[in-house]
Amino acid sequence: MNPESAPVFLPHRLLEITGGDTELFDDLMSEFRAHLPAYVGALRAAKDRAGWKAAAHRLKGAAQAIGAEAIGSIALLAELSAPGDSALLSRLDAEVARFSGTFR
Repeated sequence: MNPESAPVFLPHRLLEITGGDTELFDDLMSEFRAHLPAYVGALRAAKDRAGWKAAAHRLKGAAQAIGAEAIGSIALLAELSAPGDSALLSRLDAEVARFSGTFR
């Protein structure tokens, strides 16, 4: 999926996982938002292909699990790209800001 055309957030994905439990939904969303800077930081800090791919994979899994589609799409591209891809990291920063802005 192209990150530019991916929705920022699909809440129904997380609602399906939680069985409609809104308290669990809120808890999982809070956990993702709290850990998102560390996921992005790990990707930025990766020094080699294996570290980059592992960090991208963790970010992709977490984002896809809660329905953060655009972030997940960029993380998928990161898994396939070279470590330190500055254009990709800039796109990721923009999507993280867009995602974070949906909850203010």
